[in-house]
Formats: sequence, C-alpha cells, structure tokens
Amino acid sequence: MEVSAGAQALPSSMNLSDIPGIEVREKRIFTEESLYGYIDGGAELYLEYGFDTLVVTELISEGRDIKVESYRMKDAEAAFGIFSVSRFRCNGGARLTDHMCRSAYQLQFCKGCFYVNIINDKGTEAEQKAANEITAFLVEHIVDPPFNPDRFFEGGLDMETMKSAVLIRGPLGIYNGIPVLIDALGDLSDYTALIIRKDQQIEASMFFDTELAADKFMKGRKTCASADTVAKNNVSALTVITPKHITVSF
Repeated sequence: MEVSAGAQALPSSMNLSDIPGIEVREKRIFTEESLYGYIDGGAELYLEYGFDTLVVTELISEGRDIKVESYRMKDAEAAFGIFSVSRFRCNGGARLTDHMCRSAYQLQFCKGCFYVNIINDKGTEAEQKAANEITAFLVEHIVDPPFNPDRFFEGGLDMETMKSAVLIRGPLGIYNGIPVLIDALGDLSDYTALIIRKDQQIEASMFFDTELAADKFMKGRKTCASADTVAKNNVSALTVITPKHITVSF
C-alpha cells in the first residue's frame, strides 16, 4: 500500500533524479499505517524506535537496478538506533558521513533523522560506485547533523567504539542488536540506551522517559551492585547520574 506524495517524506531538495546518470523508475511512500505492507513482520522494530515515513525509490543507473529505502525516523537517535541494529559485516572505503556501513550489495547510513539503505543487484564496482554517488548526494542535502553520542557518554566516543555501539529503545532492538542483554533488559520500556563494549565489558548509558520508569528499573535490578563494586560473575555495576540517567556495566 502506498500513500500520496503529499505525505511527509524526503526534503524536496533530495530529488534523486538530479544525480547525473540516475533515472527514477518508481517512487512509493509509506506511513506508519502502511509500513506493514512493505516489510510485514519487520515493521515492529521501526515502530519501536519511532518511525515517521518511508520512501522507496527504484532507480536505474547505466542499465542497472538500484533500490533506495529512505526512512525518516522521529529523531536522530531513532535513525542511529535502526542503523546500529541493521549494519552487518561492513567493508572499508571512503567515509562519506559519520555513521555508514558499506558492503558489495548494500550501503547503509544515517544522518539527522534519516536512515537510508541502498541495495544493488550484483555487487559490481559500477553499482557500488553509484551507491556512493547517491549517498554523497543525500548526505549533502540532509541539513541536520549526524547522531552525536555525547548525551550518553560525556566527552563522546572514538570512531572505533562507535563501530559496534548499539542504541536501543525496547526488546526488539535488544534482540536484533545485542541479544546477550535480553535477560537483563528485555522487560524494560520507556527509555533510550546507548550500549558500547569497552575493556571487555558492556556499558549501557540509559535515559528513562520518567523518574518513575528509572526507579522501577533500579528496584528490579536484583543483580546490581554499587558503582564502586567490580562487576563480575554476572553482577552489574550501576551508577545514578541523574534521577532519569543511569549507567550500568555488565
């Protein structure tokens, strides 16, 4: 099911037909109500993070088919969250924006509230080159900055740490991004957490929507020790930064 082009989607400046050598064959726009018609069972993951609109554009580049899925999420954290649980076996190559993952058949990136997935058929050098050109065009026309981890970890995180960082907002994000924490966090709601691996530990910086939700989390963590206790034997070290901001080391 598709909706009219009048629905909120990509900025008007992000017209992919403006890219030399690119022909737009078809464009479809999906809202929250129609997302299931495109990705069926996978829609719940996007809704958990905060989904707004999906634009699917079928392109032809020098006779080759390329599909561009542009997800507008509710905010930059939601866009990075989807990116963080979707990237897989990223290759190297030119870094066109802060958060991107490139493989032969796929190029994913997020910037501002957009998560974009570019898919080609054969993984040829020409198709990968076209994906790079599409990415460069979109990155230039997305005016909002990339996701910044400073809210979660003061002073930010280095590029290597960010390669495996996962942002979650519920059990589906945990299951898809860091399933080892299903038992510890799988029953939570009303929060956003950025999870990193550091010094052979998993660290989670968690912002709760309300103080009540944070309090409920702390009361339910029977395996949590104080922050000055070394986390070991499946015991979590917990630190309260503010009434709604808690860090946990697993």
